[in-house]
Amino acid sequence: MRVYRALADAIVAHGVDTVFGLLGDANMFLVTDLIERHGVRFVAARNENAAVMMADGYARVTGRCAVATVTQGPGLAVAGAALTIARQARTPLVLVAGDTPPADPGHVQHFDQQPFALATAGSFVPVATPATAVRDLARAFRLAREMPGPVVLDVPMDLQDEPVPPGTPPCVPYVPPRPARPPAPHPEAVAALADRLRAARRPVLLAGRGAESAAPAIRELADRSGALLATTLMAAGLFAGHPYQLGVAGGLARPLTRRVFAEADLVVTFGAGWNRWTADHGTLAGTATVVAVDTDPAAPGAGWPVDDVVLGDADATARAVTALLAPQVVAGVPCSSESGNRGPLLPRPRWRTTELAAAIAAADPFAGLEMRCTPDRIDPREFVRVCAGRLPAERTTVVGVGHFGGWPNLLLDSAATDRSLVAPWEFGSIGVGLPFAVGAAVGRPDRPVVAFEGDGSLLTGLGELDTLARTGAAVLLVVLDDAAYGAEVRKLRPRGVDPAPARFPDRDLAAVARALGLTAYTVTDTAGAEAALDAALPLTGPVLLHVRVTPDVVQDRF
Repeated sequence: MRVYRALADAIVAHGVDTVFGLLGDANMFLVTDLIERHGVRFVAARNENAAVMMADGYARVTGRCAVATVTQGPGLAVAGAALTIARQARTPLVLVAGDTPPADPGHVQHFDQQPFALATAGSFVPVATPATAVRDLARAFRLAREMPGPVVLDVPMDLQDEPVPPGTPPCVPYVPPRPARPPAPHPEAVAALADRLRAARRPVLLAGRGAESAAPAIRELADRSGALLATTLMAAGLFAGHPYQLGVAGGLARPLTRRVFAEADLVVTFGAGWNRWTADHGTLAGTATVVAVDTDPAAPGAGWPVDDVVLGDADATARAVTALLAPQVVAGVPCSSESGNRGPLLPRPRWRTTELAAAIAAADPFAGLEMRCTPDRIDPREFVRVCAGRLPAERTTVVGVGHFGGWPNLLLDSAATDRSLVAPWEFGSIGVGLPFAVGAAVGRPDRPVVAFEGDGSLLTGLGELDTLARTGAAVLLVVLDDAAYGAEVRKLRPRGVDPAPARFPDRDLAAVARALGLTAYTVTDTAGAEAALDAALPLTGPVLLHVRVTPDVVQDRF
């Protein structure tokens, strides 16, 4: 058996049934063997960077270790941004990269792939001999899952065609270690946090994606302490239905949330990065004391200062603190669902009022907005308002990087539980929305995908419209087109600098999409938006909405 066939067998043995990539001299026999002998689904991208982003999107919505493959030299080099995004997001991903023959340093596609892989993916596993190929691949899968993060498995082209020596051990599928028991918080730290909550008059409990499984315990702690609830953007919807949940905190907080947070005197974060965005550069919580509950001692304070840290699992910590607090009451009725001998029932602080609950229930993110539509362009906020009334609640939402991304993030309600929100902003790279949407749709075909992109972002990887068409995936790709790089225009104009270099001619992106095999509609007004969404929904395949938006509507935070 040749090495490329042994690698194909080993990849499948690790539970892989889908591979993203682009064919080249140094991976084409591996890919065709995966397809022909194993029936693996190969999603052929038009660009290596997009292929790795698709694999990243697949991993984010499935929780599985994704696999992508590229050829040698420029094939790997083009994927640098995607590997960096995956590294910063800690996405479990194995990139099988071909390499030029070691004995041929004059090969036209030769470059030193190891330092490049270490600078981007952060981990590099070379296949040195035919006898170790399967073992090296297993090591790559183990590293990707246990770090977690992307790993470049480097396989020289000539080595792939060599025979595997007789007696070489077969692939042993990776078995993840038994999860370690979450660290229990120290009793003194628990008691101190309970004291802080007793003393606080206006506490808020803020949960991130790292605390999703602890949501019931955090709800109970909020009810016991009289605290309000909030989430990071990545955990939006975690406390949906609770009368005292403020929604998303941070730079994309809505006006009511921002006003209430300004009055807080204590913020306790659970599994959340209290970073510059969540803290809104220190303006969100005013002078409130911030206590971070986290299992990683290096995480709290790394992105933005905190006042105290409780090292421990979110669920265990919330339950332990709750056990030390007496239930709160309103009009003599306990607001906690539990009972016990924890001392007398205490009056709930005035932080929770029926007026606040009513204001939260009635909050309308579009109230007070003065829509600025023109005869040939729709206000992006008006378009999102139409979306809010028509998009399916059960969906995966993908939001790309750029000025356009502020509108859906700020104005749309999207439950981010069950991996249903994909926001690949880790490296600040544009061009991510479409490929991540393809990967998410392939990974979770049971849910339609709604992806928001900008015109400049889409045009960096226009060929992936062809990939989307070929997959036939149920993706609604919304292109918010202001005929510019909106973020640059937004920053240049206040300085008195002509933003002309950041503006571009109008292009018929719907016509381009149709030429590449997609159903597409152009939207310039409210009636057109309603008609296009009515025609596109429910999604049964890929659809592009080319939405020409008013360029002068500015999102302060995005």
